[in-house]
Amino acid sequence: MKFAIVQASNRLSALQFTEEALKLGAEVVLLPEKWVKHLDDLPLQEFQRLAKKYTSYIIPGAVEDGVSVIAPIVDPNGEIKGIAKKIHLFDEERKRLFPGSSTVIFNYRGVKIGIAICYDVDYPEVIRQMFLKGVEIVLVPSKIPYDGIELWREYLRVRVLENRIAIINANAIEPPEYPGKSVAYVPVLRGRFVVPEKILEMESNESYAIVDINTLSFMNLRIERLKEYRDFEINELQ
Repeated sequence: MKFAIVQASNRLSALQFTEEALKLGAEVVLLPEKWVKHLDDLPLQEFQRLAKKYTSYIIPGAVEDGVSVIAPIVDPNGEIKGIAKKIHLFDEERKRLFPGSSTVIFNYRGVKIGIAICYDVDYPEVIRQMFLKGVEIVLVPSKIPYDGIELWREYLRVRVLENRIAIINANAIEPPEYPGKSVAYVPVLRGRFVVPEKILEMESNESYAIVDINTLSFMNLRIERLKEYRDFEINELQ
């Protein structure tokens, strides 16, 4: 399945890059977190038009709506299929917004996809619960500053390694503080060990990129990890 990451900082370039990616066969398009300041600034109807025109999914980033941080999920009919909400608010967000209480997953062309917004990836339970529901690819809109990129990528790699799933991350481009540098990882067997392989890394500029992910390539790795997983209890000694 072909996924597009769009690194844009304004409405014009976001819509232009999205349509260019769709023309090149992108089936799912992902934009970053807070590339516009508020839901009112998001050209949602235009994204809905593009999704319907090219029969593709578009997740036009994650934005504040005055209550929470939300990621609309636009389906190939141009309808808003659902809304993902950020569960773990970061820093000053906690002072003025309300957290979400559930994750969102959906099926498209035989692939089960989940959405985790930025700081939610720091908490392994979020991705693990998606994994247990059969999710194969997690889409992650984020707004990570330049000095946090390497640590952020450690979280992404570990989630891939823990769960044997792919992660596609669209990071905000807003120089000099927010560098873009979006990435995608898939689990790959190298010898005796599974490694999180980086299959895409974008630069620090406004652009888009398309990555083709074949979930069959790591299906057995994911199934084996599911078989190995065990529920357990913690017994505290007195």
